[in-house]
Amino acid sequence: MEDPNTDRRQFLRSAGVALTTSLFTGDVRGANDRVAAAFIGMGRMGRSNLEYAMRQPNLQVMAVCDVYRPNLEAAMAKAGEKGHSPRAIHDFREILADRSVDIVNISTPDHWHAYMTVEACKAGKDVYVEKPVCVVVEEGQKMVEAARKYNRVVQAGTMQRSAVHFQQACDIVRRGELGKVTFVRTWNYGNSPAEGIGNPPDSDPPPGLDWDMWLGPAPMRPFNRNRFGVDPKEFSYFRWFWDYAGGMMTDWGVHWLGTGTN
Repeated sequence: MEDPNTDRRQFLRSAGVALTTSLFTGDVRGANDRVAAAFIGMGRMGRSNLEYAMRQPNLQVMAVCDVYRPNLEAAMAKAGEKGHSPRAIHDFREILADRSVDIVNISTPDHWHAYMTVEACKAGKDVYVEKPVCVVVEEGQKMVEAARKYNRVVQAGTMQRSAVHFQQACDIVRRGELGKVTFVRTWNYGNSPAEGIGNPPDSDPPPGLDWDMWLGPAPMRPFNRNRFGVDPKEFSYFRWFWDYAGGMMTDWGVHWLGTGTN
């Protein structure tokens, strides 16, 4: 009997092998032309990125993509409010195959970041990928390799790397205004309920969700409400499962531990 996870493991393996393939370059655009953008992963963070991106006058939203229909419909509505008429896409590979798309925004669960970024670079597209850029170091190395090999712009969505007040704080330290820093303590706090996230039983996926596609390169698991973690009133719970993320360290640690290296 074949291992049901064999095909899933091929996702990230192929991301590494793919670095040896050729790249089509597409059309060269002028500085004043509109940038064609596509957005993959339209949950809370994806829709927030979409909203901020649409404030740029030279950006055209070409497509929005999600495997959960309610998220996709919400993104379509948000884009329509700002005068954009994107295509609603279920499979992100359609976006990567579309030569008219210049840039992609990846706001999926963490376990998809590395594969999608590498594939987007191969397809000749620049990338904005949400934090954490990857779950394990080896994935990040492949992402850097892909960006350099295919000469793409890849930016990580970490606000502490771009917010002005964080940059100013780093400059204060560099100028020595705090003296010699010998010890730094950082922390994070939250208001999670004392009972935690609970332990709901496995069940059928909700209507409109392609659970198999959501899992992607992760191991095959039955649908579970906590693994999916999408709740309009709660922080996404998928982050607390090793199959998809690295817990609090990759979720919040990527902010606080990286700030001092700006």
